[in-house]
Formats: sequence, C-alpha cells, structure tokens
Amino acid sequence: MNTKSLASPLSQKQKTVWSLLNKGFSVSTIATKLKTTRQYINQTRLTAEAKLSTTLLDVAGANDLQVTKIYPKKAILLGYHPALKRKAIITYTTSHGIKVWYWHDNPEEITNKQFLNQTRNYLLDIAKEQGIELEGITEMHPAKLAHIIFGKLVPEVSS
Repeated sequence: MNTKSLASPLSQKQKTVWSLLNKGFSVSTIATKLKTTRQYINQTRLTAEAKLSTTLLDVAGANDLQVTKIYPKKAILLGYHPALKRKAIITYTTSHGIKVWYWHDNPEEITNKQFLNQTRNYLLDIAKEQGIELEGITEMHPAKLAHIIFGKLVPEVSS
C-alpha cells in the first residue's frame, strides 16, 4: 500500500532513516540497526532530502510564498507571503508531515485552547525531532515557543 502524499511524501523506509538520522544516530549505527549497508542509508537520506525539498517548494508555491531559504537537511523552508505581509515557515516532521507556520502580529489574541495545545504539541515535536533541548518552557504560548525553536533552526528568524 502506497501511503505517500503531499503531507507525508516519504516511504516508510525513508521516514525511518530520516527519523533515526534526526535523532542523532550515525549512518553506521542505522545501517547495523536496519541490517543494511551505509551506502543504502546514505542513498536513502539523499532521496528523502530531495523528495522533501521538492515537496516544501510545491507547498510554498501552492501557498503563494516567496522562498527565502530552504534547509534540506532539516526539511524546513523559510518564505514570505507578499499579500499577507507575513513570514512563513514550512516544516516536515515524521509525526505531523508537512505544516505551514505563519507569523502573527498579535498571537496573544488567539485563545482557542485546543488549537493552542495542538500547536504547542506540533512545536514540541519539531524540537524533539531536531534535537533541541527545552527546559521548563513547554507551557509558554506557542508563538514564543515558535520563536525559540525556529530561531535555533533557522538563523534568519532571530533577525
């Protein structure tokens, strides 16, 4: 069964390799763990990066974003929506697939608790997958959490 989609463009094997690499496992360790070769792991990583880069660019185009920068190894695209005058970040995580994050001028106006919890969980999953340590800040507003996490992943966000 083929379950690839725009939201989750990787095959299960690619997703597994991508996830293990993001958790900091070496190519050799992953090859041993999956009973395969380092060459296969490296080729799978390169294929996954290419698929994710293409998907990020497709999603940017579908959302009318101007691409500022793409980070293939992190599966992150930084963009700008000229009509909305908003920065946006498109991310891929193995748990959430492709998501688009738009910066909001007054995030404190968003009070829907279910939405805020869902957004916080998404951001915490990004931090976990990218190996970002977060001590004692997991209950802060998602907008502030996003600035911390994306600031560590994408230098342009901090500026």
